[in-house]
Amino acid sequence: MLLTLAWGALFFPGLFALCTWALRRSQPGWSRTDCVMISTRLVSSVHAVLATGSGIVIIRSCDDVITGRHWLAREYVWFLIPYMIYDSYAMYLCEWCRTRDQNRAPSLTLRNFLSRNRLMITHHAVILFVLVPIAQRLRGDLGDFFVGCIFTAELSTPFVSLGRVLIQACMNEWQRE
Repeated sequence: MLLTLAWGALFFPGLFALCTWALRRSQPGWSRTDCVMISTRLVSSVHAVLATGSGIVIIRSCDDVITGRHWLAREYVWFLIPYMIYDSYAMYLCEWCRTRDQNRAPSLTLRNFLSRNRLMITHHAVILFVLVPIAQRLRGDLGDFFVGCIFTAELSTPFVSLGRVLIQACMNEWQRE
């Protein structure tokens, strides 16, 4: 459990830093905001692929939807916790960069951020404070199949992120011309 938490706490911020660094080096014409936004979407896509893959493995391994067991159903939840915390910070960072680029005051208050992103913050809070305790403790040894089904809900994220990355990359190309 603690090792999985530690790996997640290193993996997601580390991947974000690596993506941001690589984009800054490979695309020197892009702004810091562009690199941060695309890096955030890439990390979200990686998380989505890992979650969906874990869900598929869990679903396929459970012969019985109620009593079927797979170790990944509990373990990936521990890996998910650092991602949710990282993603909340990444959303704030993206919002901060966006307000800075729009020539507004670069200091984005937490209150403004929470009011602008109420739905996503609620989504993250519900996952962390409701679904994680249910998945880890309250359900006991039942329902790994359904946990796998919940993980596969992330399937659309890479496609949505890819669309946004392509739009952003094309806009950057158009601005250069």
